[in-house]
Amino acid sequence: MARRRKKARRSKKAPGDGADHFTALLLELRARIASLLPFREVVRLSSLSWVWRDIQHHTPVLELCLDEFLPAGIVDDSSILGLRVALFRRARDPAASKVDSLILDDDVGDSRMLRHAGRIVSLAAARKVHITMILPDVDLLNPRPVTWALDLPPTALRLEITGRHRIFHLAPAIAGSGLQKLCLNRVGIRDWPPCLPSLRSLTLNHVAVEAPFTPGAWCPLLEDLRISSSRIERTCVDIRLPLLKSLDMDDVDVSQRSDDEFFFEEYPYSDIAIDAPHMEEMAIDCTVGGTAPYLSFTLLAPPLRYLYWRQRVRIGSSVDIAAGTIVFEANAEIGYPEISYHKVLMMRMLQELLPELSQESVTSAARPYMTLEKYTVEGCGSGEMIPEERLTCNLEVLVSSLKI
Repeated sequence: MARRRKKARRSKKAPGDGADHFTALLLELRARIASLLPFREVVRLSSLSWVWRDIQHHTPVLELCLDEFLPAGIVDDSSILGLRVALFRRARDPAASKVDSLILDDDVGDSRMLRHAGRIVSLAAARKVHITMILPDVDLLNPRPVTWALDLPPTALRLEITGRHRIFHLAPAIAGSGLQKLCLNRVGIRDWPPCLPSLRSLTLNHVAVEAPFTPGAWCPLLEDLRISSSRIERTCVDIRLPLLKSLDMDDVDVSQRSDDEFFFEEYPYSDIAIDAPHMEEMAIDCTVGGTAPYLSFTLLAPPLRYLYWRQRVRIGSSVDIAAGTIVFEANAEIGYPEISYHKVLMMRMLQELLPELSQESVTSAARPYMTLEKYTVEGCGSGEMIPEERLTCNLEVLVSSLKI
């Protein structure tokens, strides 16, 4: 009995055979685990043993911090050359795995690294590229002629570029015949790419657009367009996209620069025209006081089925709405027109959306589905509670009632 207890106690001890169980894993699994490390560390793993010598040729994710190549503000050319050689060898290795994601990060903002970054993107030939950098500044008063060209390989399908810390960073001139999805965050744009023939989705977030905004001229196959918290410095925005299916504009300020060059005019200024014969969904959201009101908004989208509209603007359209919401807000502090003005404006929009009905019929049909809310919000900077009103029209129930 004592012998059995002794044997049981020995069996509970962890085995200590000294074997390298990590190296014994399949190459694909080891490569996935290794891809959690920065790529320079992955390259160093290749010196462990013969089994690890080509691990850098199989990691699906390459993560590079470009700050490491700028010790004390001096570009470490030898290290960068070694990195580029490693990427070149991987590209030439017929047994190497394809790179799924390339992540480049730079928190220094040295323009000398832009050329190296472009070469790294080309050598990696990744399917998805994510660049987070301090890009060359765009000084509104003293513009610098700093340019950065990013020539994507045909393998690159998705690109996301994020500028750090400040909004006025100059985005690169992008070229890529296979690019399908582009996302730009916190950058400034002065020149659009000549053509992105395969682009299907474009997202602009906190972007200052100083170039003419005519996306149909350089990405004619675009299907999804999303713009948020951005400014377009143009008198007219002309969006003609024959394949566009979805448009989302959230706090997009299209306004004129004033004479003192520091501020933008806040009165109704811009004319927006959208011609999208295949668009089915559109959401326009303008925060009270956040953007200058649009002077006019003309929409041609016959198959449009969902519309969300927030804030005041004159709209002309030819659509067949099935669902959505129109919202107008009046804030006493900001000085927007009273809610009675918004009621008139909403009726004009409904008449454009329901052209088969007379003015009297639209008013009678819409009244049961319009709601008015009164509440208070905290004032900007003052901390005082300010009266605000919200007028809403539920388009889905309105249209449904008309079809009965």
